[in-house]
Amino acid sequence: MLTPSSGNEENIPPRPQVPAQQLQAQITALQQQVQTQAAQHQQQVQTQAAQHQQQLQALATQHQQQLQAAVTQYQQQHISDINDIVRIVIDHLIDQI
Repeated sequence: MLTPSSGNEENIPPRPQVPAQQLQAQITALQQQVQTQAAQHQQQVQTQAAQHQQQLQALATQHQQQLQAAVTQYQQQHISDINDIVRIVIDHLIDQI
């Protein structure tokens, strides 16, 4: 059984004492690292957001062009159908004369 008078406590090395200035310097260095990483991450996020926005704008433009082409094709077909109907009616009227 160990007793305080056995002298074993003297074999335990004392905890190193870190000066307050050194602790403050470490804290400051860590804060700077965190700020640097946060700034880098923000730049990455902004870059990705800009890329996504460009992709979305390109897709929107492509879809708009496709829709416009479909509308134009529909209108042309509709006009062609109307012209066919008008020709049939005129031919029918001429045949009746």
